[in-house]
Amino acid sequence: MNPETLSTAPSDFTWKARYAIRARERRSFQTVLDAERLVDPSRASEVSIARDGGALCVHLTHPILGGTIVEDMRFDELDGRIVTRSVLREVRDDAGALARREEVLQFHHGTLGLPRAAYPEVALPFVLAFSQHDGKKRSLYAWINDRFVARVYVEAVGRGSLDLPIGKRDAIEAVMYPDLNDWVALGSVITRLARPFLPKYRMWFDAAPPHGVLRFEGPYGPPGAPEIVLSLSALG
Repeated sequence: MNPETLSTAPSDFTWKARYAIRARERRSFQTVLDAERLVDPSRASEVSIARDGGALCVHLTHPILGGTIVEDMRFDELDGRIVTRSVLREVRDDAGALARREEVLQFHHGTLGLPRAAYPEVALPFVLAFSQHDGKKRSLYAWINDRFVARVYVEAVGRGSLDLPIGKRDAIEAVMYPDLNDWVALGSVITRLARPFLPKYRMWFDAAPPHGVLRFEGPYGPPGAPEIVLSLSALG
């Protein structure tokens, strides 16, 4: 299965939402980074997706103890598909002072040769929201940084009713998981046997258009990142 670029959002797609954030109760990965000591559940995460000129913009704000993580990602639209243009990630303290900053000005600069189907891992749940919800399994690349790009698979696993802070919603559930053969050549038989044990990222999308993210559960970043739960608490 060849990795493919994602479908772009409908022309009228916008998404502005707030999410309750908390640490995941049962971790899937063993890591020194503990969400209990990082996220601030007394404040909400905020997500907005909108067009700005020729770019599709995803803006994420997450509260952490003693500060805030702010992320801006832009995507170009090409023939009904999207490719990553730029990434900006900042960490600021409670006074607004900048503590960390990571910036990629030209994501597909020719010197690195990143695949077209590579997307910042933290944006994937949100750009998958407007991709095709047809039940097909798809593969793409999750970009963590220029030295860590991992192939992942995404597939729908069911539909059902979901209880959220905003109320009950009908949802499409999907999972995302890494391709272990990216690191070690395991072969098809071992890969198939190992698949049920692979730690997974879980996402729930609104069953009704525009299919915004209702809930996310998993590492905020690559395997080993702090594991969180985002639950939709307000729209607009």
